[in-house]
Amino acid sequence: MLFVRRRSRGADGIGQTVTEFAIVMPVLFMLMLGLLDGCLVMFSVGTARYASAQGAQIAAQVGNATTADDQIVKAIRDHAGTTGIFSVTEVDIYKLNQDGNGNLTADPVLYNRYGIDGTPMILEPWPAASRNVGNGTNDFLGVTVHFTYTWKAGFLAPLGSMRSTATHYIRLEPQSY
Repeated sequence: MLFVRRRSRGADGIGQTVTEFAIVMPVLFMLMLGLLDGCLVMFSVGTARYASAQGAQIAAQVGNATTADDQIVKAIRDHAGTTGIFSVTEVDIYKLNQDGNGNLTADPVLYNRYGIDGTPMILEPWPAASRNVGNGTNDFLGVTVHFTYTWKAGFLAPLGSMRSTATHYIRLEPQSY
């Protein structure tokens, strides 16, 4: 004869399941929010890099036109300034000097800084009209986008905002041959 053991009410593990759920759920929720914030950071970095590349491409195309810097900042604003996920704080446009080995370094004097709205942050020491776009001896130009990402998950807020940059170098194209 087989004996069947009957459980009494409440002994089937319901209380244990609820307790485990209550312990695991906050950790799982924080991991999901951290993953979401990580994805938004990566999106911000990619968008800023794309915007700096587009700004540099515009710079290569327009060369030494008087409105070159305005067009560069507008291209960056169109690509990165409207996302709302991060904020662009500064756009730098500067001359690059090439050494004998082909390495490019930023010229500390010929350096223009702009806000995302196009207002100059310093006097324009490298006017667009002075950029060399002749055949054979071209200038190299760098575009740097400074941006700030504010954490969306509340538990990451004590870390403060994340500041980063995206930089792109390009050779100015000859305007005449």
